[in-house]
Amino acid sequence: MKYFFIHKDLPEDIRRNLSFFGECVPLPAFEKLPFPVCAHPDMLIASIGGKLLIHGEYREGRSLLSSLGIPFTISQTPVSEKYPEDVRLNCFCFGNYFVSNEKYVSKEALVLAKQFGFRSVFVAQGYAKCSCAVAGDAVATADRGIAKILRREGAEVLLLDPYPIGIEIYDTGFIGGASVLLDEKTLGFFGNVKTLPQFELLENFFGKHGVSLISLGDGPLFDYGGAIGFSI
Repeated sequence: MKYFFIHKDLPEDIRRNLSFFGECVPLPAFEKLPFPVCAHPDMLIASIGGKLLIHGEYREGRSLLSSLGIPFTISQTPVSEKYPEDVRLNCFCFGNYFVSNEKYVSKEALVLAKQFGFRSVFVAQGYAKCSCAVAGDAVATADRGIAKILRREGAEVLLLDPYPIGIEIYDTGFIGGASVLLDEKTLGFFGNVKTLPQFELLENFFGKHGVSLISLGDGPLFDYGGAIGFSI
């Protein structure tokens, strides 16, 4: 069984298309995080080596995972609505890398990454996962700092031009928050990915890695905090 943990307000058309790849499970908001990202999956749960890591104080989220019979590890690192204490779980794995801001990330995330043998790569961007569309061993991002560091580590990275992606309240969202890895060969986007000015470049880049891009909705891309996939 495959689940996708999603933003509770993900539009119905996107949710319907996403459900072809797994069961959609809306996450309740976490009052410790700032609005509107308090319901963004990439702020609520981290997936590291097939293990889910969740904020210890996020009781509704923990109860939801327990009700589904999904095992998880608790992050005890303090969290609040003020940056950088809101980005404790905004980290990600790809290939054999674990990417995060070393100063801000949950200490439990660092422990898990080490246990699973990931090579830690530390970046200045606190919203590391938000900033990156990830599939297999490849990453696409508009964050120059992340791209520079990952390339130095030998990773396959596409640096995109900055482009405004929709998000509630904030000036712009991120491509990572507007995408989700549906399966090993498919990267989905919240909106029409062809609206990106560099769509062909993005398509060719991931195509070299055997990954297809699909649009889960219509109109411009919107950052809903991505989605966390988990199989049991």
